[in-house]
Amino acid sequence: MEKQNKKIIGVDIGGTAIKFALMDTQGIIEKKWSIPTNISEKGRFIPAEISSSIRRSIDKDTLKEIEGIGIGVPGAISSDGETVLRAVNLDWEQLPLKKMIKHELGIEACLLNDANAAALGEMWKGAARSRKNLLFVTLGTGVGGGIILNGEVLNGCHSAGGEIGHIPIRSNENRLCGCGGRNCLETFASANGLVLSMRKKLELLDQSWEEITPPIIFAKAAQNDEAAKEVLNEFLTVLAQALAGIMNTIDVEEIIIGGGLSEAGAYLLEPLNEKLEKYVFPQISNHFSLKKAILGNEAGVYGAVYSYLSKNTL
Repeated sequence: MEKQNKKIIGVDIGGTAIKFALMDTQGIIEKKWSIPTNISEKGRFIPAEISSSIRRSIDKDTLKEIEGIGIGVPGAISSDGETVLRAVNLDWEQLPLKKMIKHELGIEACLLNDANAAALGEMWKGAARSRKNLLFVTLGTGVGGGIILNGEVLNGCHSAGGEIGHIPIRSNENRLCGCGGRNCLETFASANGLVLSMRKKLELLDQSWEEITPPIIFAKAAQNDEAAKEVLNEFLTVLAQALAGIMNTIDVEEIIIGGGLSEAGAYLLEPLNEKLEKYVFPQISNHFSLKKAILGNEAGVYGAVYSYLSKNTL
């Protein structure tokens, strides 16, 4: 069997679904599917369900062509890439997932954090194609991130590199974060943080809206609603200052924004870029680009495959 005929499986474990993609080594998807994430009994069935789903979905001949499996996990991975140290949403701690998958399928596996997987995916096949130094930011329910320097993920000594959602923000408020900290970036700059800020502002003004969601806040700001404009301005300032702090530290060429809030498009990116230009170091100003992620839900499986390929050069 020629090496170039080999296939890789990308797996992206999410809180509600596990996504799979069968790819060749050039990143062309030959098949994709998903299964629900079974979080019962501390997620103990998930490794076996990943293996059985691969066996069910791929015929035996193709299975023999599988060179390896890349797996994105919503949690911290040990520095040797063998163990999931902690994945809160799955209730996993110290899970030797790499060995479990190899034992079940007899195929080599590679583990990485899901945000890092999405960052690699955007670098390989997405908005940051041909770039090797970038900051990937997901603005969703929380704020996640991945930092890529010279084509490699910055994982850090404690597997916490890129946890940008937990940068502490100076504030008179006292917002509790899911990590146990107070006033983390994601308590202000996530979808949930934005909605909370809007709710507080309306209470202060003794106003009420029928519904408060990020798209409604962006739409009302575009229609010149003063309260929405103020809240968005504060949101963008907090986010821009945090991202500028990272840019001034790592000096990368590109910021890619993904997650649900990125769907606001230019309404988010244009004012955010303006503020970033104001806060970054003069030498960086006008020398970086800010873009929306383009791979959506497929970023993680692409990145998981790329991670396997980069560690096991074919």
